This record gives sequence, C-alpha cells and structure tokens, in this order.
Amino acid sequence: MPLPLSKARRGVSPSPQARAARPTASSASSCRSQLEQDVRELQKALQEETALHSVLEGALERAAVTLADMAYLPANAQELLSNICILETAVTKLEEDMVALHFQLIQERNERRLVEYRLKHLPPPHAPATATACSCHHSAKLQPQDTTTEKCSQGEKAYPLAVLHEQAMKLQRQMSVKCFADPNQLSEDIVRCMRNIFISLSDSCRDSSRNPSVENQQSVPSPSGNYSISAFWSLSEPSSISSWVQSPQVDLNYNNNLLASETVFDPYKAREKLSWADIGSYSAAAEVSWMSVGKKQLEYAAESLRKFRLFIEQLAEINPIHLNEDARLAFWINLYNALMMHAYLAYGVPRSDMKLFSLMQKAAYTIGGHSFSAAFIEFVILKMKPPSHRPQMALLLALQKMKVPEEQKKFCIGAPEPLLTFALSCGMYSSPAVKIYTAHNVREELQDAQRDFIRASVGVSRKGKLLVPKMLHCFGRGFVDDNSFPIWISHFLPQQQATFVDHCVSQRRQSLLGTRTFGIIPFDSRFRYLFLPDTGSLN
Repeated sequence: MPLPLSKARRGVSPSPQARAARPTASSASSCRSQLEQDVRELQKALQEETALHSVLEGALERAAVTLADMAYLPANAQELLSNICILETAVTKLEEDMVALHFQLIQERNERRLVEYRLKHLPPPHAPATATACSCHHSAKLQPQDTTTEKCSQGEKAYPLAVLHEQAMKLQRQMSVKCFADPNQLSEDIVRCMRNIFISLSDSCRDSSRNPSVENQQSVPSPSGNYSISAFWSLSEPSSISSWVQSPQVDLNYNNNLLASETVFDPYKAREKLSWADIGSYSAAAEVSWMSVGKKQLEYAAESLRKFRLFIEQLAEINPIHLNEDARLAFWINLYNALMMHAYLAYGVPRSDMKLFSLMQKAAYTIGGHSFSAAFIEFVILKMKPPSHRPQMALLLALQKMKVPEEQKKFCIGAPEPLLTFALSCGMYSSPAVKIYTAHNVREELQDAQRDFIRASVGVSRKGKLLVPKMLHCFGRGFVDDNSFPIWISHFLPQQQATFVDHCVSQRRQSLLGTRTFGIIPFDSRFRYLFLPDTGSLN
C-alpha cells in the first residue's frame, strides 16, 4: 500500500552503514584534485617523451638540434650527440679535402700523361742541338770516344725533359704574383682559360671529323679515360618551320627585314620560333655542344691546361674576404662558371637533375683555406633562389638543406642579385652564355647580360605569338603579371623589334580575347655552352 504523501516527503532516515559509505564533499573534492594533478603530470611526461622522440628522430635524419632541444635529452644522450656533431664536422671537412685533392689528382694525371705522350711522339732533336746538349754534360778534360757517345745518347733522352721543365718554369715565373695580388684578375683568367680549353677540345673534334686521314679518336686512350661530352644534336637539324616566308598567319610584310632566314645562327632555336635577323652580341658567340677528351684533344689544348693548373694552385692561396661588394660579386660569378665547366670536364655530363645536383655538390675549389662546391656558391654565397623553371632541382634543394659554417658566411654577398639568372651558366641549351665579369663594371655587365639574353632568346611564332623561354618567364613574374609581360619584354628589344612585337600582340588580343598573348618555350637541359667574346687581353 503506498505511503501517504506526507510520509513519502519526509522519507526514511538512512541507516548508519549508508551514511558511512557515502563520501563527504570534501573528500570528493580532494580525490578530484589528485586525479587532475596526475593527469597534468602524465601530460607533461607525454609532452617530454614526444619532444625527446622528435629530437632523436631529427638527429637520426641529420636535422639541426638546437640548445632548447638538448634540454629534453638526458646527460649521456647530450654528450653522445655532441660527439656525433664533432665527428660529422670532421668527416665533412675530410670529404671536402678529398674532393679538392681528387681534382688536383686529375690535373696531375692529365699533365703527366700528356708529357709522356709528347715524349713518345716528339721527333729526336737535330745533331747540333744534341752536341750542345751533350757538351753540357762533359768536363773540361777530353773523354774517350765511347764515353762521349754514351753521354750523347743520354743527352738525347734527357734533352726533351730538360726543355719541357725549363718551359714550365718559365711559364710559372711569367704568371708569378700577379694573380695573388688581384683575386678578380685570377677569376677572370680562370674562366678565360677554361673557355679556351672547351673551344680547343671542340675545335679538335671538328678538325678530326673533317680530316679523314686523322686516326680515329676512339682508338686513342685518354689520360683520364676517353669519353665524349655531347648533346647529341646539331643546329642543322631539320625544323618544322620550312621558311618564315611561307607563313600566312603573321603579317610579315609589316617589316620583314626584322626576321631571319634559317641560315642565320639562332642560339636558342626552338620549334615554331621565328628568329630575329639581329640578335645582338649573341651573334658572335662561340658554341660548344660536343667534346671528346682524348690524348690528341689534350695535346691540342695543352697550353691552356698548363695555365689552368697553375691558376687553380694560386686560387687556394688567395682570400677574397677583403673584396668590396661588386668585386666579390664578379669574383664568385666567374668562379662558379669555371667550376661548372671543370666539373663537366672531369666527370662528364650527368643525365638528370638529380645527378647534376650531386655533381654540383661534389665539384669544389679550395679558396682561402675553405672548400666551396658549385652548389654552395650558387645557393649560399650568391644567395640564388631555387630555380622555379626547373622544379626537380628546386625539390632537391628543399629536401636537402645545405649547412652553412659560420666562418664561411663572411664570403657571401650582401644582398641577392636577381640578374645573376642571366650570368650563371650550368652548361645547358637554355642557359645564358658565359662571359667575363669585372669588378669595376659588374652591375652594368649584368644588365647587359639580361638585355643580350632577351634579344637572343625571344622570338615570335608563325601565328604571331610572342615566344619566351621558361627561365625568362619565371624571372619576369617577379616584376610584372602576364598581361604586362610582353610590354616588359619590349623594353629590352631594339625599337623596330619592339614595335613589331606590340603589333603582333595587339593583333592577337583583338582576334583571341581572353587568351595569353605569348607562349613559353620549355627549359632544354641538353649539354651546350655559349661563350661571348671579351675585350680583355688574352693570356
């Protein structure tokens, strides 16, 4: 039977056992506080473990470990990591020294084998010269006839070595301390010398191919292994453009003396591109797209090779820290271009951006007691941005951060120079030409390099579309948008060419609304060097 309402409201008082089982409010609050404190301690421990895991994982991946990160590590782990850092620094220095010694070894080996080759093929000296050489070995007292004959035969063998040694010593004296006093002059001489080597090796190949009596180059063993550097192409290859006169899409009568026939040299020839009749200084460029490095070719370039070896020895003794900003800029531009050419000569041409990046890290010069690789010079010393026109190279740079030792930061230029895009050549078909940069005029020379590259590389298609290289488009996007890009290009062209481009662009805008008025020529990574003539005195 249900209780009355009054009794239900009053309820029944709990028993003493129930009151004892029920926790008091104060004890519940204390328990909760303890649990919250335990949770905080566990969260802190978890955070420390996570940070420790991240630090150790970064250390395994050779990432930078800061002082704040070291605080999470136990004392023994901190000591271990410090020892590892010291060992890695020592190993890096040894690797740099090994690369520098390897380059010197290659030069020594080539020089030695070149001398051996000269001795083997040098004709015996004439009798009067032999008698003169023999007389220097005789004493004032007359000798028996057989002894004199023996001495003369020894003199015949010693004569070429003595002459070669005397010539080498004379050359070294001539070059003396001039380069030590002026790092910029030395850098100019190195680029000029390497350019002469490339042109000599290329010319020797052309001479051999034109002369059927010359023995096959592949049958001659090379001092460093007989290999060829080639882009496997020719400027005379057939083009899809038979003649600009046959194109009905462009009003060529507007000013047809601006466009060139196919017989005119176009350093940046591309499909559907109509070239200018006047491309500026690039019309005088020397082109090297093929070299064969064998004994005959080294003989052809022997003089430049001897000079180059002496230049590199002097390079290790100079210190470019005292140079002003312009002199430093010119010095590193020249050294980078020479080092890239030297790397191709020593190791051959890589077939991918990944192998090229590896080559750029491996090729190095010792300057002022420090080793500088081509990659370090380009992206650290000269502060170049990752090349957006070559995404694979940019990705490799993003994945592999280069360490910058504190003592090498003082070699860097003060601020990035965008125009270096038109000065640094990595030896590819779409790269700018190599030329000499001087300390007193480097800023004007960089502006000239930009103008000359644009004049030589930009053209129009048969349909009246402006054609620009991808490298130039990526560079220009930092200054103008696509709508203003043709106008920006026109500023670097001669007046008649600029007017013609404006005419073509306006025609396309009227007929094709909403479309881009220019096309982009892809970056071509085939091996090729262009060399612009310089007005300096040749050594």
